[in-house]
Amino acid sequence: MGPVVRPFVVRGRAVPLARYLAEEDIEGLVACSCIGNEVTIDLADTRILVTLAEVNGMVRLNFDMVQDGPAKARSWSRRLPAGSGPGELAGRIALDVRTLARELAPLRRNPPRGPESGVPRPRTGPGS
Repeated sequence: MGPVVRPFVVRGRAVPLARYLAEEDIEGLVACSCIGNEVTIDLADTRILVTLAEVNGMVRLNFDMVQDGPAKARSWSRRLPAGSGPGELAGRIALDVRTLARELAPLRRNPPRGPESGVPRPRTGPGS
């Protein structure tokens, strides 16, 4: 008896991006997934979720970033023409991820110290 043929359904705008994102040079990339209309990019200490949406004849890329470090969560978006192919979308996503990595590099090298770091200062003096 031969192999059973089963239908395989792939839906979502992010799915074709996988191949193109794999070809992009994203330093420190740990994992990347393209499911439905979402792309998740994991760096060593940072997770970036990109949601793709078609709005008014444009493709909107909504970025949400969280870091396991001193950087605060950020959100931003980009708009590209609706006819943008997966290569263009992957290139734009990779560009934003590389830019973010450059912006976070100084925080990784020299994390803030003191009250901003969330570590309370020891109390000294009267009433301590």
